[in-house]
Amino acid sequence: MKEYIHTIPVIEALREPGNCAFCVMYNRIEEHAIQFVMGPSYMEEDVRMETNRIGFCDNHLPAMYAEQNRLGLALMLTTHIQQLNKDLSTIIKNKLPSPFFGKDTTGPLAKIQSHLDKTVQACYVCNRVEHNFALYIGTFLHIWVKGGEDAKLIKKQKGYCLPHFTRLIKIANEEFSRSKRDKFIEEIVEPQLAMLKELEEDLDWFTQKFDHRNAKEPWKNSKDALPRALGLFGTRTT
Repeated sequence: MKEYIHTIPVIEALREPGNCAFCVMYNRIEEHAIQFVMGPSYMEEDVRMETNRIGFCDNHLPAMYAEQNRLGLALMLTTHIQQLNKDLSTIIKNKLPSPFFGKDTTGPLAKIQSHLDKTVQACYVCNRVEHNFALYIGTFLHIWVKGGEDAKLIKKQKGYCLPHFTRLIKIANEEFSRSKRDKFIEEIVEPQLAMLKELEEDLDWFTQKFDHRNAKEPWKNSKDALPRALGLFGTRTT
């Protein structure tokens, strides 16, 4: 059977209490990806060629800046902007005439817009994170299919954030046989619904605590209901 090299970090995330295990995986992968690109790797030719071509998104640039490697970031952005200037200059030099009326679909404006749209939406860190995160999800499913002690950790999960829960459903629907898919869905849907119901009740009581008539009542399990609700939608609060 194929060996999965990501088993240990996946199991570690499954043992993390009180969080969506996939959020834990994703955040750690993202942290490692930023540390990778801001470490000595930015001087490697293959990495530099990719960062020159792809660039970085507005979400990961601040995180890279926070790594305090100002020289490394400046070098990467210098050569990325050089590549961008070269690409745009080539488009302008080889331009086709723009139409006199209507939308420009083949001229320089359209080509510049298309190139910039791709540049703004692309990110080397995002690509690296998504590649590794997909491997982690595959390892998670492998653990579930294989069964045994590690698979018991999956049964103990209290639920996942909606973006990752949706992704699990989609992958199971695409890759599992009907019987296996139905068993998997049943196993993860039941705790998910229980978690949603608990969160609903905690949020409701959180709002009721703002009524002066409930001022002396205990908070129960509602003090962190709002950040938990934000986390349900994949929003980070820290």
